[in-house]
Amino acid sequence: MTALILEGGGMRGLFTSGALDAFLDENIQIPRCYGVSAGACNAISYYTGQRGRSRAININYVNDKRYVSWENLLDSGSMFGEKMMFHTIPEKLLPFDYDKYRAVNPDSYAVCTSLLSGRPVYIRVPADLRAEYRPVLASMSLPLVSKPVEYKGDLLLDGGVADSIPAARALKDGADKLIIILTQHDGYQKQQEKLLPMYRVWYHDYPSFVRAASRRHIVYNQSLELIRELEQQGKAIVIRPPRPVEISRIEKDVRKLNALYQEGYNAAFAKAGEIREFLGQ
Repeated sequence: MTALILEGGGMRGLFTSGALDAFLDENIQIPRCYGVSAGACNAISYYTGQRGRSRAININYVNDKRYVSWENLLDSGSMFGEKMMFHTIPEKLLPFDYDKYRAVNPDSYAVCTSLLSGRPVYIRVPADLRAEYRPVLASMSLPLVSKPVEYKGDLLLDGGVADSIPAARALKDGADKLIIILTQHDGYQKQQEKLLPMYRVWYHDYPSFVRAASRRHIVYNQSLELIRELEQQGKAIVIRPPRPVEISRIEKDVRKLNALYQEGYNAAFAKAGEIREFLGQ
């Protein structure tokens, strides 16, 4: 079984948007997916085959205050506008194909972090996204600038805190081949969270979550080491930016975002033949 692993990274997810559009153009289909944060968002349009939709959302609305703004944070407690992202855009502005997603019902998981336990939580994305989108919302809810999402008795935030690159989870679940799309360049090593003092204050009632945040860089770099081993063993193909990505998690410069999307498309397109051979397609 092959699994697709999609790292998050806020607006760095434009790289993933480009890569997945190349997959659609090349008819590369991977039935199981583990998406983290922006990766979970990108996955849903990939599985409905709506080429260009993820790119259009970010490019068209990144400067719309209803989508992402400090005003949203002050008004609702979350920088990203839930109503805009999960109602206005998919229902009116850039319609999401709910019926096709329900019909395809992909084996796709949104990776979240439990505020209560500090552990990663892997939730299969519901087939009826119109009725239940909270796992995707939780996966992309960045600490400090988002409200925790209540789901089945838990409080959830960004999956990247506990498991930014869930390759080990995919292997544990039975995958023997991985296609991994990263949003950082080769050679990148994560450093300890600079805002950790704020985590300790803001989440003082959730020590397990703070502990996970303090270890995030260790877990991340261990995942990179695993990925290198899998590449050497011929068990993984990795698509990553060709150079350091110099944009912020909430980047608003459309030119930079378009350039990053194109880099993602080019990187995936260049490996399309290798991937098809790897998948036996």
